[in-house]
Amino acid sequence: MKKWWLLILLVVVVVLVLVRQQWREGDFKLGIVTPNEIGLVSISPKREMINLLTVNSETQIWIPNGMGWYPSNKVLNIGKMEKDDKGLVGKIFFYNFGFLPDKIAVLDSVDEWRSWSLIKYLGVVEWARYVLLEEEWLYKTEYINRDLIFEKEKMEEILPRDFADNLLQSEEIKVSIYNASTENGLGSFMAERLNWMGFNVVEVENAAIKDTCEVIVNSESEKIVVKYADLLAKLYGCSQITNNSLLNREILLYLGQNYASMIKYNSYLKQ
Repeated sequence: MKKWWLLILLVVVVVLVLVRQQWREGDFKLGIVTPNEIGLVSISPKREMINLLTVNSETQIWIPNGMGWYPSNKVLNIGKMEKDDKGLVGKIFFYNFGFLPDKIAVLDSVDEWRSWSLIKYLGVVEWARYVLLEEEWLYKTEYINRDLIFEKEKMEEILPRDFADNLLQSEEIKVSIYNASTENGLGSFMAERLNWMGFNVVEVENAAIKDTCEVIVNSESEKIVVKYADLLAKLYGCSQITNNSLLNREILLYLGQNYASMIKYNSYLKQ
């Protein structure tokens, strides 16, 4: 009988070890869309923190691609209208908060994110980890109750501190942004989002007008830099170019006229 208990214990230990090996190293980010408001959730095991930001239903949110400004309680219907559950809605989270959600949850209320439905978004392994450790982690909530233009100071404080990519921040990847479009302020606008996301934006300059969008890195850059350069190229629809005069942890981002026209940046300025 004792042998059976030892065998069972051994099996349990092995399963726990295997499960632990599958735990993700980085943060998990969940975008929440409800009929009344939207929310951002960041679960960061390395920081041992869970952060929730709830955006008031009447707060004006910028919808890219020419749609302009709408209250956050319209995001759900806009997503349905566009017949996509991540494309446009994911862009809404990024362009307003520098937040790239891993998953987007459609719920009746923001507070429901902690229900059993979380397993659908986290997956079984990460959900089990969350359940086991959530009581040991710090849980913080923040609210945005006014239009984003009036909450800029608050966003500058909480977004890079609580919602940025923890792995990206620790790598201190330097980004220089060059506005190669005719749209004034596009470079600074993007610098804010990338800083909130976790990049270290060190320079924002205007450049000669060009149509294309380009991401430039050293061909010998570390894998982590290449990973995030690839992410930027995909995010902005840029071509990738190598320049070995750059430092290994340096990325150049050129935002051309085609990109500015695609997202209809001029509609952001018409708030």
